[in-house]
Amino acid sequence: NRLVIDIAIKEGNQYRIGEVVIEGSKAFSEAELLKKIPLKRGNVASSELLRHAEQQIIDSYAGKGYIDTSVRPVYDGDPSRGILNVKYIVEEGKIAYIRNIFIQGNERTKDKVIRREILVRPGDTLDSTKIRRSQRILENLGYFASVRSRILDTPVADEKDVVFEVEEKETGMLSGGASFSEIDRLMGYIQISQGNFDITGWPYFTGGGQKLKLDASVGSRRTRYDISFTEPWFCDQPLALGIDFYRSTIDQRDYDVKRTGGMVSISKRLSSANKVRIAYKIEKTDITHVADTNEYFYVDNPAESYFFPRGQQTLKSGVEVAFIHDTRDHPFIPTRGTRAMLRGETTGGPLGGDTDLYNIEAEGSLYFPLYFGHVLSMYARYEVVDCYGDTENVPIDDLLFAGGGRTIRGFKYRHVGPKVFREIKSSTGETSKYIRPVGGKSLALGKIEYTIPLPGPFRAGLFSDAGNVWRDSFEFEPSDVAISAGIGIRIDIPFFPLRLDWARPVRKDHETTATDVFSFWIGYSY
Repeated sequence: NRLVIDIAIKEGNQYRIGEVVIEGSKAFSEAELLKKIPLKRGNVASSELLRHAEQQIIDSYAGKGYIDTSVRPVYDGDPSRGILNVKYIVEEGKIAYIRNIFIQGNERTKDKVIRREILVRPGDTLDSTKIRRSQRILENLGYFASVRSRILDTPVADEKDVVFEVEEKETGMLSGGASFSEIDRLMGYIQISQGNFDITGWPYFTGGGQKLKLDASVGSRRTRYDISFTEPWFCDQPLALGIDFYRSTIDQRDYDVKRTGGMVSISKRLSSANKVRIAYKIEKTDITHVADTNEYFYVDNPAESYFFPRGQQTLKSGVEVAFIHDTRDHPFIPTRGTRAMLRGETTGGPLGGDTDLYNIEAEGSLYFPLYFGHVLSMYARYEVVDCYGDTENVPIDDLLFAGGGRTIRGFKYRHVGPKVFREIKSSTGETSKYIRPVGGKSLALGKIEYTIPLPGPFRAGLFSDAGNVWRDSFEFEPSDVAISAGIGIRIDIPFFPLRLDWARPVRKDHETTATDVFSFWIGYSY
């Protein structure tokens, strides 16, 4: 009771690209168009490649206002040589201009919030490439469930109207929950946010394109409260104004750190990929409940003693400048693109406060899409902190640390880098070393990761981490670098992404460095 179907396939010859000719083009030279299309002599002449080349020509004309351009391909195959000669005949049409731009569907969001993001204006050449980019920008704002763009004819043949039709969605969010990590242990959190806030929009306070977020996190070792406000178009200019206030307490086992501070920042987008940010920060830091007042000694120089801080209060007042380059296709789970940041910060001096410090950081990420959704990513970071002026030592809470799920997996939290020890005698008279990390002034990190998509929200990862922390500023010694390798699982749950990693040390920075095979983290990696 079965029906067997045999399908006979006659493959025929495989053709490769031979000569490529473009005729009828006036707005572009033939050489210009040939550079834009992916057809090269010797390429396999796949139908997908040929269609893509045809579309590239159409898109090139659409970017100059020729929205009615048609392209007719003519193929001339030579079976004996397996060569396909390609000719594209272009009919350009006429240039079109934008008469009006209409916005539809925005019941809460103000018209100007949408219009300021659109890359074309009435009177411009009708650039369909910019219209598509504008649509993506509006989609990425997070205010709309959908965005559609349409081009409408007008009584004048070379004038068109452009319509952006949006469907609004809820932008306010109340979320909460509990989490557990290797550092914070048990923690509960609550977050209230409005992604389309309007500080002047009584009584609903929505539709102005501003962002307001209130966070509270309370845990067994860490407590933090934040309130932040962002105006992306300060004074109707492409300047993002940010205002943040925070208060946090961290239990570092042998002492507590309490911070209270605020920041005002201005960011300017230089291009679609580049922006610069300048910020003023002020922060009061209290180090209290110092439980360990013993004398320690550096593990790499036992003749040099070390004492942990006895408790101190400092006020930092500083300015930060950062340049950010970002071409990633997604802010949290990118598959292609780059992100680079160069940041400098200085506190004290003419800015006041109790501490004269400077901090310089450079970091970069690269993402390469491979096949079937596989992604190769690389990350590097180098950071330096040091004091100047009247400050003799960098406060311990401003020093740099490495080790653990956020930096170098496979090693215990903060245990890569400078460490001190003291000898402890047991009840039986045996002597052992109690080791504690103390941080340093220079940090270098490098990571490489290969991720594989799995069914549902899961991804598998293979990775290797490397890095170290050095006592002095602007120090780097390759022979001191700690290296680890491992595997992990990524669970991409909205608002609650999980990362589970198992790693083993390949090389330690010092024989006393403690290891930690498993790390668990909530949030996205670099």
